[in-house]
Amino acid sequence: MLLSHHASIQHRPACYALFVLLAVLAPVAAGMDTQQADNSISEAEYLAEMPVVLSATRLSQARADAPGSVSVIDRHMIRASGARNIHELFMLLPGFQVGLHTGNHPLVTYHGLADEAPRRMLVQVDGRSGYSPYLIAGVEWNQLGVDIDDIERIEVFRGSNSAAYGSNAFLGVANIITRAPSETLGNSMRYRAGNGGVNDLSLRFGRQLGDVDLRLTVARQYDRGLRGINDWRRNEMATLRADWSATHADRVEFQAGWTGNEQGTGKDANLTDPERAMRISSNFGLLRWHHAPSAGEELTLTWYHQEENGRDRFARTIPISASQSGIPGGILIPFDFDYGFRAVRDDLEIQRVDSPHPDLRTVIGAGLRQDQLTAPLYFGTTSSIGSGINRAFATLEWRASRRWLFNAGAMVEDNSLTGTSLAPRASANYHMTENQTLRMGVNRSNRSPTAFEQKSSMIFSSSAPVVTPGLTLPAGTPISQTFRPSPGLTAERITTYELGYLAEAPVLNASLDARIFLERARDLIEMQRENSSIGLLPRDNTRYLANNGRADIRGLELIATWRPATHSWLSLQHTELRIDGPAEPAAGSGANPSPWVANSAPRQSTGLFCAWAFAPDWQISLARRWNGGMAWYADDAHRVPAYRQLDLQLTHRLPATLARGDVSLTARNIDGGEQTFAPGASWWGSQVFGTVQLEF
Repeated sequence: MLLSHHASIQHRPACYALFVLLAVLAPVAAGMDTQQADNSISEAEYLAEMPVVLSATRLSQARADAPGSVSVIDRHMIRASGARNIHELFMLLPGFQVGLHTGNHPLVTYHGLADEAPRRMLVQVDGRSGYSPYLIAGVEWNQLGVDIDDIERIEVFRGSNSAAYGSNAFLGVANIITRAPSETLGNSMRYRAGNGGVNDLSLRFGRQLGDVDLRLTVARQYDRGLRGINDWRRNEMATLRADWSATHADRVEFQAGWTGNEQGTGKDANLTDPERAMRISSNFGLLRWHHAPSAGEELTLTWYHQEENGRDRFARTIPISASQSGIPGGILIPFDFDYGFRAVRDDLEIQRVDSPHPDLRTVIGAGLRQDQLTAPLYFGTTSSIGSGINRAFATLEWRASRRWLFNAGAMVEDNSLTGTSLAPRASANYHMTENQTLRMGVNRSNRSPTAFEQKSSMIFSSSAPVVTPGLTLPAGTPISQTFRPSPGLTAERITTYELGYLAEAPVLNASLDARIFLERARDLIEMQRENSSIGLLPRDNTRYLANNGRADIRGLELIATWRPATHSWLSLQHTELRIDGPAEPAAGSGANPSPWVANSAPRQSTGLFCAWAFAPDWQISLARRWNGGMAWYADDAHRVPAYRQLDLQLTHRLPATLARGDVSLTARNIDGGEQTFAPGASWWGSQVFGTVQLEF
C-alpha cells in the first residue's frame, strides 16, 4: 500500500484533529455560501493576506492555478512563530526536516536524502541564490544576508522544479521575498535577550528621496550554542535596498549587503580538529530592471554578484606512531591546516512574461552563471576552480476552458562540469468547482555535482622539514589523502508524479491542500571509501563520490488552514513518508541499493501552528510538532529518535501613548530538548527570550 492507515501512537491525537478538520472543509468548499459572517474578514481581505504566488512557474498566479503545492509563510506568521532564525520557519510546513549539526550549523531538507550539508533544495532571496558554490555546497543559512523582520513572505514550492529554477531545485524551492522599501519607511529597533547567551539587536532605517525608496538594515545575533560544544556564534549583517520608480512602466531595484559570521568550531582535545574560532564573510550586489508597459507584459533583467570568504587556519604538530609510519620510535609531523576559501559568483538573467492571447500566458528567459572557487587545501592547487552554467527556460500556461488549465515548461542547462541536461514539466489543473481544484503533474529534475564533488583532492602535507636519525622529510611531503577526485560524476536525476487537491472556502476563510506523490531519484551522489597509497600514511578510508544512490519516495502531505482574521489562525499539517532503496539495481547501471535512505526522513510527522488575537492589543501563539525518528547520516550513530516540541509566544502591542511597537515573551522547546545532529551529545534544552520592537 502507498501509506499506512494510521500514524504512530504519539501522532494520533493531532492526526485525528487534522482529519476531522479535513472532513469538514471539503464538503463546505463544495457547496459554500458566499455570504460573510459579520465577525470574519472579507474574501478580499483574506486573499490580500494570502497573495498570488510567483514561485511555481515565474508567473503571478493563484495557488489553484499553480502546477504544484505552494505554501506561503507571511510576515504575520513569521512574527507569531517566535523564530530567531529563518531556517526554523520550515518546521511549520509539511514534508520538511529541520535539525542541527551544531548550534551554529542548521540543517534543512525536504523529503530526506540529507547529511551535514543538505544540498537538494534551492533557497533564493529576491531571486538571488543562497545555494553555496563551495565545498559540498548546500544552503549557508547564516550567510543569506536578510534580516527576518525584512521578509514579506516565504513562498515554498513543495516538489522538484528544475523546469523553472534549474538543477539546484531538485526536491523543492523556497523563495524569500523581502518587503518593498516603500512599506518600511521610518525607523525601527528590535532587541532580544534570553538564556543561552541570546543577545540580538537590529536597526532599520527607511527613507523616501523623490522617486527612490530606501531601506538600510543592520543587525547582530549572538548565542552560546549547544551545551558542552564549542559552537557559539556571532552573526553581523548590513543590507541596503533602493527602489527607483523611473517611469510608470519602469522600476529599478538595487540591493547590496554584507555578512560577517564568527563562530566556534572543533572539538576539545582533538589534535586535527581542535576548538577554535573560524570566520566566514560574504558580500553581494544585485541590480534588477523591471519594464511593464501593460498588464500581463513584463521584461526583467537581473544581475547579481556575490563573494564568500572563509578563514580557518591553525598549526599543529601531530605525533605519528611507529606502527603507523614504520619509523622506529615514531615521528612528529608539523602541519599547517588552512581550510580557508574564496568563492565568487556572477549571474545574469533576462526574463519576459507575455500574454499573446487571453487564454495564454508565457515566460521565456535565459541566464549565465559563472563560479570561481579558490580553496588550496580542498583542491590541492592554488589556482581557481571555475564552473559555468548557461540556461534557457520557457513556460506556457493555457486556460483551455473555464475548468481546465494546462501548464508546460522546461529548462535546458549547459553545465561546464557535466554537460547539457533537460528538465521538463507538464501539469493539468481541473477546477471541479469555483473553489475546488484537482491537480495532476509530472516533471523531471536534475542536480549537477559541485566542483568539490567532482574535483576535491585533499592531501595533507608536512609544513616544515622533519629530520630524524636516518630519515629526512622535506617540507611539503605528502602524509595522508582524505579525498580524491571523482571525475566521472554525472547529474542526479529525479522524476516526480503527483496528484493534488486544493479546496478554498472563503465563507470560512479556510483552505485545504493535499498532495500524493511518487518521486523516483536515480544516480544520487553518495560517499564511497577506498584504499589509498598516497602519502607516508596509507589509508583504507580515503573518500570519493559516485552515482551509486537510488531512492523511491512516496507519501502524502496535508495542510489545512483556518484564518478568520489577520492575526488569528489555525493550521494543521501532516506528512506520511516512505523512502525505499530499490532491492536490485537496474541492469547494467552499476548502482547499488541504498538501504540508508529509508531512515533519512520520519515516516510520520505532524504539526499544529495557531495564533489568537484574544484582545485588541494581545496575541498568543503556539507551535506543536510531533516528529518520527530519522537519521541525518547513513548510520545508526546519527539516528534521531522520535520527539515532540512545543513553542509558545505571548505578544502585547504597546499603547500608542507610550510608543509604537510591541513586546513579546517566547518559550521554545518547553517540553523537552530539541533533537540535534548527534543525539545525546548535547542539546539546547528549553529556551526563553524576550523581544522588544519599536517603531519611531
